[in-house]
Amino acid sequence: MSRKARIVVLSKEERKELERLSKSGIEEARLVIRAKIILECASGDTIEHISTKMKLVKTTIIKWRNRFNADRLPGLQDRPRSGKPVTYGQDFRNQVLKTIELVPPKGQSSWDGGSIAKKLNATDDAVWRVLRKEGISLARQRSWCVSTDPEFTKKAADCGSLSGSAG
Repeated sequence: MSRKARIVVLSKEERKELERLSKSGIEEARLVIRAKIILECASGDTIEHISTKMKLVKTTIIKWRNRFNADRLPGLQDRPRSGKPVTYGQDFRNQVLKTIELVPPKGQSSWDGGSIAKKLNATDDAVWRVLRKEGISLARQRSWCVSTDPEFTKKAADCGSLSGSAG
């Protein structure tokens, strides 16, 4: 005869939240499944029956029941995992943004990805990832001038010659 699953006792608030999660169409699917597991365990069914009904292995049901019993609702969230540490974080982003505001290297009229990478001792790819994320295009210059004045070209040329001689 199958053993009964260790019964999970739920407060009214927990049951309400688990029912909301189990019926949600916008929550992560794994969180929805975990909520359903806990609700099934709270009903007092056997692990075997829950396993068959939900098409899950018994160890999955036991794992989430135990996590819920230990940590309650927060226990249904994924725990932090180890992984590769961030190589280029917020400090690097700030350095890139500060660098493009500086005077470009001698012999260049503007910064490019390679020169920023060289200055910061980083890879070109890392610099371009930051620039793309910030929506910055180093090659694009945005200036726009539309005039309906038929004498505009002459006036603009005169202004340019005046500013060039003031030195």
